[in-house]
Amino acid sequence: MAQVSGIPLTTLNNYLAGRSEPKRPALAVLAQVLKRDIAWLVTGRSGGASFQTEDAVAIDAELLDQVMMAMLSLCAELGLKPARAHLGRRCAQIHNAIAATARDSTERQRMLEMALALQRQELAVRS
Repeated sequence: MAQVSGIPLTTLNNYLAGRSEPKRPALAVLAQVLKRDIAWLVTGRSGGASFQTEDAVAIDAELLDQVMMAMLSLCAELGLKPARAHLGRRCAQIHNAIAATARDSTERQRMLEMALALQRQELAVRS
């Protein structure tokens, strides 16, 4: 799970032991990897009342895959190897921003391109 999700094994063990709780980006990554909804991760139950916060969004697996592939390509293009956990959090943040506001696939694509342009600038400044 640690390898696939990019979340360190010690962090996952802390979640399981109840020593800490995952934040929303980690929940998004775990939900994607486990192919479960966030409600199941939080409550252990599917259906019924879902886990909601004022800005929570449903996980769109296709969109999350697009974001992750685009970010991996961008990092490769810039010759960067970010930590998986950091990359997972960044992808979840981009996914959530797009999923919460885009009305159709054209808008989703445009927003993804804008997010990648911003990421390119930010990563270029850091390197």
